[in-house]
Amino acid sequence: MPVVIAIAANTEHNKNGQTITSVPVVYSHCVQQAGAVPVILPPTGDEQTVALMLSRVSGLILPGGLDMDAHFFNQEMHPACKASDPELDTFQIALVNLAVKLQMPILGICRGAQVANVALGGSLIQDIPSQMPESDIVHMQKVFSYGTNHNVRFEPGSRLCRMFGESIRINSRHHQSIDVPGKGIRITAWAPDGVVEGAEHESLPIDLVQWHPELLIQKSDDMWPLFSRFISNCQDRFNA
Repeated sequence: MPVVIAIAANTEHNKNGQTITSVPVVYSHCVQQAGAVPVILPPTGDEQTVALMLSRVSGLILPGGLDMDAHFFNQEMHPACKASDPELDTFQIALVNLAVKLQMPILGICRGAQVANVALGGSLIQDIPSQMPESDIVHMQKVFSYGTNHNVRFEPGSRLCRMFGESIRINSRHHQSIDVPGKGIRITAWAPDGVVEGAEHESLPIDLVQWHPELLIQKSDDMWPLFSRFISNCQDRFNA
């Protein structure tokens, strides 16, 4: 039986002013290509509903999306931050906290990596260009891209290093990044300017990347180790 993987939905406003949930379909494609079944979890503020959602799945993907509200890591919002959705943040943080309690595999991508870190008590650099003016790396590509624009180096011996080797090129599209790591989170990947690009939990199957492997995987097999490891962890949990 294929495992079922939850993908946490984001929110956005349509032209009629309605709040809608959305997830780029490429995330579902990656899950299906890896032999699992994707389901989309819409935001809810009800804890019982969150628990029921995760009771039916074996793993959780947190996708890219909006900036986080800085109040969740005890800071004021930076002027460069775009509109956030505190209700979405609350929902996704609740998902992470429960998934951690259940020792469920988590794959956090871009915003998803940031949400997981904050949920575990960490903080973020809210705006790389203004808070790290010495950086000469463009972290915010103008469009989502299948192409790469800078290198990432990995800590020797880390899970990400075992997946990808010492260094790879990635597609960077973010102006925020992990600053202080959350409880159990170990930083294991950096851009040439020192910006955090990846992390992993010391004891739980939680892998966090700041770039967009779900796009790169459409043009190359180089990112498959990340999804293969995640699905394998979910399968192990499913069979336990």
